[in-house]
Amino acid sequence: MEIVTLGEESASREGFYVPVFQVKIEGVGLPRNVLRDVTQITYKDNVKELDSFELTVNNWDAAKNTFKYVGAETADSLQREPLHRLFEPCNKEVVVSMGYGDYTRVMLTGTFTTMEPNFPAGGAPTLTVRGLNVLHQLRRKQYTFSWENMTDSKIAEDIAGLKDKDTKKNRFPLPIKTDPNVKEPQLTYLAQKNQYDIDFLLTRARARGYVVFVHEETDETGKKQKQLYFGPSESVSTIFPGSASPGGDQRDVTFVLEWGRSLIDFKPTLTTANQIKSVTVNGWDRKKKEKISESATLDDPKLNRNQDLYELLQKCDPREEVVVDEPVFTKDEAKKRALAILNDKQKEMVKATGTTVGLPDLRAGRIIQLDKLGSRFSGIYFVTETTHTIGPGGYTTKFSARRENPGENSAA
Repeated sequence: MEIVTLGEESASREGFYVPVFQVKIEGVGLPRNVLRDVTQITYKDNVKELDSFELTVNNWDAAKNTFKYVGAETADSLQREPLHRLFEPCNKEVVVSMGYGDYTRVMLTGTFTTMEPNFPAGGAPTLTVRGLNVLHQLRRKQYTFSWENMTDSKIAEDIAGLKDKDTKKNRFPLPIKTDPNVKEPQLTYLAQKNQYDIDFLLTRARARGYVVFVHEETDETGKKQKQLYFGPSESVSTIFPGSASPGGDQRDVTFVLEWGRSLIDFKPTLTTANQIKSVTVNGWDRKKKEKISESATLDDPKLNRNQDLYELLQKCDPREEVVVDEPVFTKDEAKKRALAILNDKQKEMVKATGTTVGLPDLRAGRIIQLDKLGSRFSGIYFVTETTHTIGPGGYTTKFSARRENPGENSAA
């Protein structure tokens, strides 16, 4: 993994002076006359949601003294005037890229889903179009499920074979392809809670730094076959020879951001209101026909996040929490689940929002290092959401993150 300061990144990105974006619709870039109308483009991603984009364009043709994209169309013009249907919500493939000079990153491949014109009392009319990652078309039904002692890739493969209890058909509409040679940690317990399968897979992909996209190829009979790829971007050319990831290569980088130098603004929040000092998980041993009860406390050596804040937490006399509805069937499962719940709570102690210069490689699911903010707020943060905007003010990236500073017991 690269660890890069903003000064080092600036040196290789032309000093961040020439921000650029590209929008391709069905493989064709926007015409020059349309590009001149774009006033702002925004890309958003989140570890729990599908990524999206928003494009705002001027909707007034001064030469013809009429609306340009929406507002002046007729049934006839919709058939002969391409501009009147250019941003229409449909199944057109849209690829959005951002960057500087000759360096751009594909942010997402998606489709337009919303068209919102604005006809103001004063000022120029505008049109805002929004779109979602093309994967939104794979949302079918929400599920709750859990896995034990499996890797993320094995879980993805398992989802492809699971059946819906009602229809008895595969609950995921496509086969799922993974990299059989990738090395991943085995997860003792992982739960999917009332989520669409594709949303769950995206969450896991961001946690691993993977890409997820639909690959289409033609078989020997000429029939087109689609499958979902879940895995590292660097494996795409091996898994699908001659192909590139529609989501772009995911650069494995940790940016170092400092207050007073590379952070434009930063607002952290430290809270102890919902913290707990111990967790007790109750379950049922189906073999022995007896109750299971296992606990985890803050002094457990396996807990390894934000340990430097434990002293503050102990002074606040955190409450104890008992979890009674966990699907655990052995003492080992109950213990691991209790530790996982306590570890997740620790990660919620410090949350923050901030803004830096536009960094197309800063995405949800990445790690950043924040410095010169004092001992309680400096450290390692996990990025949960980013908003990339190119507009009149240049290119900026806003982010939301949670502090996950590794302690002395962490191997990470």
